[in-house]
Formats: sequence, structure tokens, C-alpha cells
Amino acid sequence: MKYYKFGNKNGRYIGSNNKYDVYENTIASRISENNVITEKKPYEIYFNYGPSAGGLRESVNFNIVTPGETIRDITVNSHYKRRKINIINNDINTALLKIERINGFHAASNAVCFLLAIEDALDIDNTGSNNKRIIEIELERIRSNIDVIGRLCESAGFSIPEKQLLYLREKVTRIISDAFNHRYFFSANYINNVHGDFNKIRLNNVYDEFNEIYNGLLESKIFMDRLQETGIVKDINSSGPAARASGYKYDARVDSESLAYDGYDAYTVESSDTFSRFMVRSNEILSSIDIINKLLNKIGNDKNDGKIKNNSGEGAARIESPQGDIFYYVNIEDNRIKDLSMVSPSYLNIELFKKAVKNNNILTDFFFVWESFGIWVSELEVDFI
Repeated sequence: MKYYKFGNKNGRYIGSNNKYDVYENTIASRISENNVITEKKPYEIYFNYGPSAGGLRESVNFNIVTPGETIRDITVNSHYKRRKINIINNDINTALLKIERINGFHAASNAVCFLLAIEDALDIDNTGSNNKRIIEIELERIRSNIDVIGRLCESAGFSIPEKQLLYLREKVTRIISDAFNHRYFFSANYINNVHGDFNKIRLNNVYDEFNEIYNGLLESKIFMDRLQETGIVKDINSSGPAARASGYKYDARVDSESLAYDGYDAYTVESSDTFSRFMVRSNEILSSIDIINKLLNKIGNDKNDGKIKNNSGEGAARIESPQGDIFYYVNIEDNRIKDLSMVSPSYLNIELFKKAVKNNNILTDFFFVWESFGIWVSELEVDFI
């Protein structure tokens, strides 16, 4: 494998799943096994929220210890979304159909990273599809970051910018649908190949519309007060916007060879709070549009050779999904999946959330902190069998 050898530390820690610590020489255990709440004091109560409740997009349960207002301790139980996916011994194309449905909202990130690992295992030259895949991932990043910022607005009761962002998210989704024949990139990706009409991607109006909403939010003292000094956490074991919001230049677009970004430099801020995560996501929406516009001038609509030359091998890949590092490991024998492992950025982000929400926050801060990490529980509890 070009990018990673299990058992050898080869870069910064990016998370764990039920089989491997990525970039660590240890076997990992599930987060939920170490998810133990401290005993409450006589004047405290346990407050349960979820797994099915208003304001939660996915099934997840929070058990909060509070004396009435401050959040002293919390556990996050994500096992309601636990899924076993029958994928071992599948052929590559059948496996791909399942991979891109792990989390439809981030289907491109999962599909592209999985295919890059496959191509690493089978020694396939994928340079011809590099820029097209980057455009996909950056489109997904734009939509995902707009979604997170919209949910921050919802938490603040800012219904007008929330609806404006929902409209803009739908606008980006329709651009994706027109170009790739599916709102969530389903069936757009193949071995060393991307099926799409890139001439249909035009984002200049999206840039201007988001920039206007963004500047309006920055001018709102009420909105800023809800985000600033809320959910502060600075941890070297962080990923994605949460890491860059703490001044760490952690970005697979910079330090991974899986997808070759030309000259990209990560945007960082230092305050480590919900506002800083909002700032990073907002700036990355604008920078993603710039990346796409530059690449659209470099690619055509030609199709690459998707033929598989080898039929066995071991490979891995790591890319920057909208929420941080996503990692796939595969072992292929006779064009069939013999072993498969995925690490989602939500593994680290959920640990960061628990630390952040306990750091001098009150119950009304909860949603701002939770939404700022953009956690997807659907990516946490996946077993490939």
C-alpha cells in the first residue's frame, strides 16, 4: 500500500473503529465501551434526551448529569443506528452500491475513498479521475457545511437565514443532480471513473448568495453571542473543521496522497469554540467554490479506462470528507472483498463533542455545540460482515 501499513505509525492519529486504531499500533475498542458517565451527586439529576426527539436528525441518546442548568457530564449512545452490512465476499461493484449508502449525505466521500483504496490494492493508475473526484468531494463539502450552518441558525431561532440556507442547500443539491444524475452521487463513481456532465456545474451565484448570508450572520450580535466561547475544546487528537478551528493544520487535502490537491493550504483559526468551527466551515464553502471553478477549466467530459488489471491486493486511502479524515482499508482476492475497514471522522468528533459540551456550558448551549461538529451517527455503528 502506498499510504498506510497497519502496525506502523505513519502520521497523525485520525480515529478508530472496531478493528484498528488508524496510525496507532494497537487494537481499538468501541467508543461506547468507554462511554461511562460519572456518578451523580445528591443535588444533581440524570436528564435523558433521545433517541427519538425533536431536534435530532438521527437516533442517538444523550444522558446528561446536571444540577439544573450546567452540563457536568454526558454520555452519547449511538448503538440505535448499529448496522451489519453484508459485504465480505461481494464483488467490487456490488460492495460499492452498499458503501455509498452508509450515509447518503456523504455518499461521494465514502464511495471515492473506498474506490481509492481498491485502486491502491489493485495497483490501478487513477490520475485521470483525480480532478473529477475532487470536484465531487468539494461539492459535497459545500452542501454539508451549508447544512451545518443552517442547523446552527435553527438552534438560535434565526428562521430567516435558516430558510435561506435551506434554499441554498437545495440549489447546490440540484446542481449535483443535474451534473451526476442523482442528488447524492449514487452510481456516479466507478473504478478510475466518474460519470458526470461537468459542464452543468456553475457556482458563481452560490458564492455570492452564501457570502451575503454569512456577512449578515457576522453582523448579528445575538447570533455571535450564542457561538462565541461556547463548546470550547482544543485537542491534538482532532480532525476536520474541529481541528482547524483550534489552529491545527490537519487536512487530508494537504497531507494525504490519496487525492492530489494542487497547492491547497488549510484555513485555521485559534479560538477552539463553536464560533471558530462556524468560521472554518463558512470559509471552506467559499474556498471549495474556488477549487471547483479552477478545476472545471482543466477537465473534459472524457471517460477513463475503468478496467481492472489485477484481481488481488491490499490497499488503503484517506481523504478529507466534509467532517474530517475518512479512511478505508480493503483486502481483495479474485476481485472480491475479503476484508474491509472504515474509519469515520465522527469517531473523533463525538469524543470532542463530549469534552466541549462539559466545558462550562449550560443546557441551552447543547444544540449549538452538537451541530457545530456535524456528527453523523450513521457512520459510527457500521460492521462489515
